[in-house]
Amino acid sequence: MTLVSGATTISVLDTSDRVVSVVMEIRPLNRSDVEAWIDMRLRLWPDHARHELVGETVDWAHGKLGVFVAEVEDGLTGFAEVTMRDRAPGCTTSPVGYLEGWWVESGHRRRGIGTALLKASEQWSRVRGATGFASDAHADNEASRAAHGALGFAEKSAVLRFHKRIADSADIPAGIGSEASVTLREIDADNVRAITRLAVAPHQRAFVAPNAISLAQYAFATNAWTRAIYADDTPVGYVLLADEEGEEYRYFLWRFMIDRRYQGMGFGNAAMELIIEHVRSQSGAVGLATSYVPLAGGPGEFYHRLGFVDTGQEDDGELETVLTF
Repeated sequence: MTLVSGATTISVLDTSDRVVSVVMEIRPLNRSDVEAWIDMRLRLWPDHARHELVGETVDWAHGKLGVFVAEVEDGLTGFAEVTMRDRAPGCTTSPVGYLEGWWVESGHRRRGIGTALLKASEQWSRVRGATGFASDAHADNEASRAAHGALGFAEKSAVLRFHKRIADSADIPAGIGSEASVTLREIDADNVRAITRLAVAPHQRAFVAPNAISLAQYAFATNAWTRAIYADDTPVGYVLLADEEGEEYRYFLWRFMIDRRYQGMGFGNAAMELIIEHVRSQSGAVGLATSYVPLAGGPGEFYHRLGFVDTGQEDDGELETVLTF
């Protein structure tokens, strides 16, 4: 079977459960496919609002996300998404190709489409220097675990997540764009409620505590510094630093978050530049340390792009990473 830009004939069931032959092609996503791709993403991740699943189109457009689709005579029937990561749990090589999403319409499964999408993703990763390939699945998703095993994956850990919806996702506010000026402002009685209402996406909640918890911890700390992150006059994020006098790097990024509605707009990078500038100006500062949970969707790659380097130290499941001055 040709992996990309080639066609093959497969057998599927029609609406009357009869076996029929159709032509199928595995190829890279193009701009005319984007709406259909987002529709399929909603079927794979039904707990997400549509606007939450549109953000990755930016990564695809900039070449950071590889997307392959399976096309049959009546439209798209599956997709695979792949990125490059510096590392992945269970992998000893770097960089690593990572299967971020993988889905085939139920009526077209068990016909080799998923396998062909996976092989196209592996090929994309090999061209970019990867010798390892990783993925993940919920521990109770027996079908996904079996599919991974059949295609040569070895299980390294079980991923368990708990989630409940207590409110509908807020719409992206109008009137704020990526050109907005980013500043760090003190938190007071006038803006504290707005800061506590900021939140990351549901799948990111395992990586950072709610801002209300962080503000409560700050209230009882004697060596901390906190600020709200603003884009123009709109609060978009939160930062909490600890001054750990006597520690090797002294300054520790305790909490950092950008609200889910404002991610992918450059505000995180701009805020980190201001934070780093602040730490550099402090007496005795030789670096800025932080830690992150090394799971899919975590902030590790964000820190690495800023120049942070992992130290190899691990504490309570989090990896330490440091930017030295």
